[in-house]
Formats: sequence, C-alpha cells, structure tokens
Amino acid sequence: MKVTYSRAELLGYRRRIGGLEPLRSDCTVVSTDGIDVDAILEAQLRRWYLELLDRGPRELIAPDNIPATTTVSRPDPPLGDASVVRVPDICRRVFDIRLKGWSRAVEPRPASEIDAVVRRQLNPFTAATPACPVAVLLPPGSGQRVREILVWPSGTQVTVLHAAVDTGEDSYSFDEAALATIPATDILTQI
Repeated sequence: MKVTYSRAELLGYRRRIGGLEPLRSDCTVVSTDGIDVDAILEAQLRRWYLELLDRGPRELIAPDNIPATTTVSRPDPPLGDASVVRVPDICRRVFDIRLKGWSRAVEPRPASEIDAVVRRQLNPFTAATPACPVAVLLPPGSGQRVREILVWPSGTQVTVLHAAVDTGEDSYSFDEAALATIPATDILTQI
C-alpha cells in the first residue's frame, strides 16, 4: 500500500526505530552544547529515500503515473518514425511508458543501447510497431538525470508513464513495505 509521510512524520518514525523516542517525562536533561540529531537523521533519511527511488525495487517505490506532465516532440534530426518524450525534473527513474495507439507499455532501454536501437528502427524489417513498441533513454546532459526518452513508433500523447518521483524534501511517498529498509542504526553510538 502506498503511503506518504511528511518530513516530520518520517523523522518521528526514524527517531522511534532508532530508540530516540518516546521521550521520558519523569526526568529532565539539559544540554548547552551538542549536535543536532534531527539534522543528522534527516540527512540520513534523504539519502535513503533518493537511493530507494534511484535503485530500489519497483514494488517498494509505488511509482506514480505521470503522463500529463510530459511533452512529446519529433527528434531533430529525424530518426525514422520516432518521437521524443520529455519527462519533468521531479522524475528520478522511468519504469514504463506507453503512447496513444500502442498495444502495451514498455520499459525504456538504457542510454548505452541507443545506437543499436536506432539502427534497428531505421530498418523496415526490424522497426518497432504499435504491437511491439520500443523506448530508449537519451543520455543526460552533464550532471543531469535522464530527461528525455526516444520512442518508436511515434505518437503525440503519452497515456502511461510510471516513474519514481521526488517531490522534494518535505514529502516522502513509497510502498509501506519500504519502511523496513530504513537504516535503524543507533545514532548515539556513531557520535
């Protein structure tokens, strides 16, 4: 089941599994110096979440279907019957894509396969069809994530785009089972 936590809710959960909560009310500790444990835990949670989105199993991510956030254009120069799908900046990873007129969704192939895929699409005997479409990620620019997907056969509208989406540091969405993968190290022993 997909769940969404705010930063404070996920931090509270992390504090509980790390043994930092619940707080005792029968004693008081006053400290005039020290470290910001919450800042350390928030940084740890952010690293965990981005790693989950980038490399975690699909079933733990509970991807969003975001076709309305995409734009479709023709590549320049033309590459056979191809279209270029631009995904939004919040998209960290694409699981599958389907254009209007296709029979099914397909998983995009990695950018390393682009030359071989383009060669097959320029041959009429090996080119993609609506029953057997093809998608390949375009190499990202310097320091960027993948932002474009080259697809065959061409189309004008994306109907399905399942992706791992990062909406920022204040919201965390994933499958509830992913809570078990949060690192539960005892932060106090690492200080």
